[in-house]
Order: sequence, then C-alpha cells, then structure tokens
Amino acid sequence: MISVGLLTIALVNIAFAFQTSLIVMLLLWGINGIAQSAGWAPMFRILAERLDKSQIKRVSTIMPFSYVAGTAITWKLIAIISDNDNWQIAFWLPGILTLGVLAFWWKSHIDAPPKTSQGIRLADITSEIRTIWFALVSTAMAGFVFNGIIIWLPTYILDTGLVPENWIGFVAAILQLIAIIGLILARIWVIRTNQVFVTTATLLGITSVALFLVVFVSHLSALLIISIALISLNGAFGLVVSFIPLILSPPGRASSITGTINMMSNFFGGMAGFTIGGLVESSGWQPIFGLWALLLLSASVLIWFKRAEETKQQRNEL
Repeated sequence: MISVGLLTIALVNIAFAFQTSLIVMLLLWGINGIAQSAGWAPMFRILAERLDKSQIKRVSTIMPFSYVAGTAITWKLIAIISDNDNWQIAFWLPGILTLGVLAFWWKSHIDAPPKTSQGIRLADITSEIRTIWFALVSTAMAGFVFNGIIIWLPTYILDTGLVPENWIGFVAAILQLIAIIGLILARIWVIRTNQVFVTTATLLGITSVALFLVVFVSHLSALLIISIALISLNGAFGLVVSFIPLILSPPGRASSITGTINMMSNFFGGMAGFTIGGLVESSGWQPIFGLWALLLLSASVLIWFKRAEETKQQRNEL
C-alpha cells in the first residue's frame, strides 16, 4: 500500500507540471490527496505490531520531524521558484525525489506481520468512534489551526510587512525550523513523564495563549510570539497525529485509528485553506488569531479532561 501510494504521488506530481487546465489540475491533486493517505496510517500499523511499548514511545515521537522538515524545505523552495517564475520545478523535483524514496522503501522490506483481515465491519468503526470521539474533535480543531498557519503564515507576514517581501520565504522556512524545537521538547517530556495527554494539553494551552497575544502586538514582537506558538503547536500536533492514536488503538486497529484521526486533521485543515482567506478579507488578521487561540484552548481542555484514559490504560498494562 505504501509503495503504491509513493508511486502515485510521484507520477501525479510530474504530470501536474505539464498541465495548464484547472480541471485536470484539480483531478490530479485529488488523486495526490488520496495517495498521500496511503502512507501515515499503514506506517503506524507497522510500528504498533513490530515494536514494544517503550520502543513505540521513542519512535513515534520522531515521526513528526518528517513533515516539519518537509514544510521548511517547501517554503524555501517556493521562495526560490517565485523569484525565477518556474513553477513547474515545484512538482518535478518532489516527483523525482519520491521515486528515489520509493526505491529505498521497497528495498527496506519493512512491513507489518502477516495477518488475516476480517474486512471492514461497521460495528468496529462505530465502536471506535464512540471511544475516540474526543480525539477526533480535538484533532479537527488542531488540524484547522496547524494547516491554516502553514498555508497562511507567509501571507500574514506579507500583509503586515513584518519583513521585506524578498525575505518572506526565508523567514517562513526559518520559523518552521525553529518549530522543530517543539518536537524535541515534546519528545523529551513524554519520555520522562510518560504522560502524553497532559503534555499535549499543556502545549496546546501555551499555543493558545501565544496566538491570543499576537492580536495585541506587532512587528518583531509578533514574530517572536509566533515563533513560540509554532514551537508549542508543533510539539502538540506531533503527539496528536502520532502517539495519541497508538495509545487509543486496540490490538490490530492501529492503522484504522491513526487514519481516522488524521482524516479529521486533513479535512479540517483543508477547510482552513479556503476559509481563512475569506475571513481575512472581511475582518483582517486579528480575528483569525483569536479564532485559532479559541480552538486550541478548546482542544487543550478536552484532552486534559480525558487524561484519565491514558492513566487507565497504563494501569492495565502493568
């Protein structure tokens, strides 16, 4: 499944670079989105079924480094491309690199243990939703903010004139690199305390406060507070889409739970992609940061009150 996903992503990106029709572009990008979903959830099934609990804790907290580093590289690449007016390279390059990743993945021979599937059963799905509803709601809110910031932060920097226009891509990439600190802090915190829910709720709360403060500051102070917000948000979001699904997954359901939780993140992240722009045009940036702060505060409170779920599971494992 992962190999098919990688191959599809590579071919779609390369084909996209040769298109001028909006309809064809939309079709290809829809296929790309489906192919992207063939990676994260199956990989976490491999982790859940190949590693013990202590190994999962260490490895799952490393996984989020991949998309943060990828985002930083993407923003820098976009900055270079926008200067040269050669947008096609933004799709040729990832396509070719993904073919290399596919070859590396295929040679690794890493897979989940063989297992006879019972198929998709509606009863299993509904039972899972009743169990993880709070994680789905929290992930939806966190995904709306996380993806909204990734998509719209460069525009915010441009609109507010925080840095010269030709520096925007560089500053956006640097902010994402700074955000890696949050992943490191979250990883250390989880390994030392073994409290994923408390760590996640605390980091989401810190992010909420920071985003709320952005409403009242400007210029370099805003960049500093945004940096703090990105650090804590990346740490929390990494746990939301990696470690928390594994905590909530019963045996044999890691891929299903991880996929469902990430579906909520991506769907509402996509909603942020096309709604934030309209809200900015009608109300400006201050209400946007207020909305982001409120959503993350709600997610923080929801996860905090469910921290007993993690404690209960840990007791059952002893």
